[in-house]
Amino acid sequence: MKMHTKLLGSVALSTLLIAGFAGCGEDSTSTSVSTANTITPYTRVAVLPGGTGDVPAVAEKIAQYVVYTDESNATADGGLDLPSNWVIAGANGGADGLSGPESWDADGSDLLPIPSMGTAAGGTARVIEFCNKAYALQAIGTGRFHGSALPCEVSVHSDGTNIYIDMLDASAIFNIFFTDATENFDAAQNAAFAEMAAAVKSELRTMIKAGLEDDNGASGSAALAYTESTEELGPQFTQSKIDNDIALRSPYIVYKYQKNAGGTFTKGTDDKLLAEAIIDVLGDGVAATADQRVPGLSAGSLWRSGRPDPIAIPNVQVIEACSPKYAKKATGLGNEYITALPCEFTVYVDETDETNSTIAVSFLNPNFMFGTMFEGAVENAYMNGDLNKTQVVEYSTLADVVFGDLRMIVDHAVQDKAPNVTHGLDLTIVE
Repeated sequence: MKMHTKLLGSVALSTLLIAGFAGCGEDSTSTSVSTANTITPYTRVAVLPGGTGDVPAVAEKIAQYVVYTDESNATADGGLDLPSNWVIAGANGGADGLSGPESWDADGSDLLPIPSMGTAAGGTARVIEFCNKAYALQAIGTGRFHGSALPCEVSVHSDGTNIYIDMLDASAIFNIFFTDATENFDAAQNAAFAEMAAAVKSELRTMIKAGLEDDNGASGSAALAYTESTEELGPQFTQSKIDNDIALRSPYIVYKYQKNAGGTFTKGTDDKLLAEAIIDVLGDGVAATADQRVPGLSAGSLWRSGRPDPIAIPNVQVIEACSPKYAKKATGLGNEYITALPCEFTVYVDETDETNSTIAVSFLNPNFMFGTMFEGAVENAYMNGDLNKTQVVEYSTLADVVFGDLRMIVDHAVQDKAPNVTHGLDLTIVE
C-alpha cells in the first residue's frame, strides 16, 4: 500500500469560514466551553410516538418539505425567512450540486437507509443530509479536505415504541474537526464563528420542526405530533480535552496523486470522473458490490455506494460508502451514532497546488472516528453486559479493517480498474 498524508497543519484564512451544521447550545456565543462544562457530538431534536414502520415516512416528510420550500423567502408558501435556502442531498441539482431545481423521488432514494438498533421488524434508520451552498462554501474554504467532515446529517430512527430525530452538534464538530483552521482565528473571528454555528443549529431545528408541522403543504402529508427535545447524546468532552488531546489526533487521511505524464486537472470534471470510478467499483448496492470486484476485502463486508452519483458541493465530490456489516456493528453501540458512520470521503483538485496538477482523496480517519466520536461506547456496552470480551477485541480492530477496505476500493479505482467507468487520468501517488 502506498504512503498516505495525514493533514494536521492549518490552512491560511483570509476571512472567517464556517459550515452549515447543527450547533450545541441554543444561544451559544462561543465555540469553546469551560473546563467545568462538557460538549457532546450529538443532540436530539424531537420524539414522536410510533413504531419502526413509520421511520421512512417521517424522514421523507421532513426531506420533501425542505425540497419544496424556499426557506429564505418568508412570503413563499411555508417560507421560513432564513438567510439562505437549504437543499437535500440527492434531490438537489445544478453544476455545483447545491443550486438549480430540486426534485423529490417518491421512493425515498434521496435518503440513506442505515441498519440500526430497534425491533427486528424494522431496525432500519433513515439519514437526511441537509446542504446549504453559502455555508458549504465557507467550510470548504478552510481546506477542501474538510469536505469529508461536513456534518449535515439528521437521523430518524425508532426503538419500536417511539421515533427519534437526532442531528450532529456543530459546536462539538467544529471544535473536533476544524481545529487546524480555528487555531488561527482571532477573538472576533471566534465570536462570529460561534454566533453563526448557533444560527445554523437554529435553522436546522426550525426546518425539522416545520416539516413535522406542515399540514398537507410542501411535505405532501398531514402534520405530525411530536415532543421537542434538546437532549445531548454521546461522549462528553471538556474543552480542555479537546484542546490538549483530541486536537492532537488526525481526523483525516489524505492521499494525493498527479498524472504520470504531467499535466493539470480540471475542477468539476476530473475530480468527478475519479469519484464516479470509485462509485462504480463500489457497485450500486443491488446488482453488485465491491466484494465482487476488489480482491482482499474483509469477509462479508458487502461494501456498496450509498448513492448512484457523487454529491457535489463547491469544488468537492463526496462519496458515501456503506457496509451493512460494519454499520450494524457501529450502530449496535447506540442509534445516536448513526450520523457519525466514518465511511464518507471526498475527491477534489488540491487547492494548495496552485498549478492544479494534484488531485486528492480525503478519508475520515476511522481510527479517529471510532476513538473520538464513539469514545466510551464499547466500554459502556461491555460494562452493561451487551458485549463479551471476544466482541470487545473485535471492536478494537474494526477501524483498521474498515480503512483497509476503503483504501483498497479507492486504489482499485485510481488504477482505472472500474468495470464501467474509465477515468483515463493515469495517476501516480505523490508524497
